[in-house]
Amino acid sequence: MVSVKEMPFKEKYDEILRYMEVTEGFAIPLVKEELGKAKANELRDLWKKESKPIPEGASDKDRYEIAYRNFMRNWVSAHNFMRENMGWYGAKKFLTAAIAGWQRKYSSDALLLKIVGSVSRKAAFRTLAESLAYKLQVFSPFIVSELDENHMILKVNPCKIPEMPEGLDFCSMACQNIIPVWLSKQFNIKMNPTRHGADCTVIFERFKSG
Repeated sequence: MVSVKEMPFKEKYDEILRYMEVTEGFAIPLVKEELGKAKANELRDLWKKESKPIPEGASDKDRYEIAYRNFMRNWVSAHNFMRENMGWYGAKKFLTAAIAGWQRKYSSDALLLKIVGSVSRKAAFRTLAESLAYKLQVFSPFIVSELDENHMILKVNPCKIPEMPEGLDFCSMACQNIIPVWLSKQFNIKMNPTRHGADCTVIFERFKSG
């Protein structure tokens, strides 16, 4: 097992808020462009209705847990909104917009990795892997069972995502599709998640030809 610094709940909460901003940043413009301003307002109202308020004085852990559920619910409902209004084409447009949104969020990381990668692709992979091992804690606790200059293996036992009402949908869309495509396009990294019930093993590898 590889030792990884634990992300505090305050940072997890702040990071979830950033993911919510990313979601709003691509989903609302997409709905407005494809379906019109009225539908964009309808999605905003849906988010507001389904989101639970965070009580004043709540602990960092409780603030994170509530925000996490709000994020998951809003993300999935935005995808479903596009699918319900535009069918398969709308769902595909959502996934494409989501990937672009993640790329914008991590554009500065991509620039840093490009600089490091110009010297050593192996060093660039290890730098990215260590960063992912920290940042992905916002989604679920896990252990890093292996990490070297070519691959990293995460053991998520159990994964926090399937515990959520919308978790399986998020897993199917984000963990199985959006995040792997994003990592491939922006960082030339291959991600292979394998889920067994509530447990998951995720392997990250650098593409040998990249």
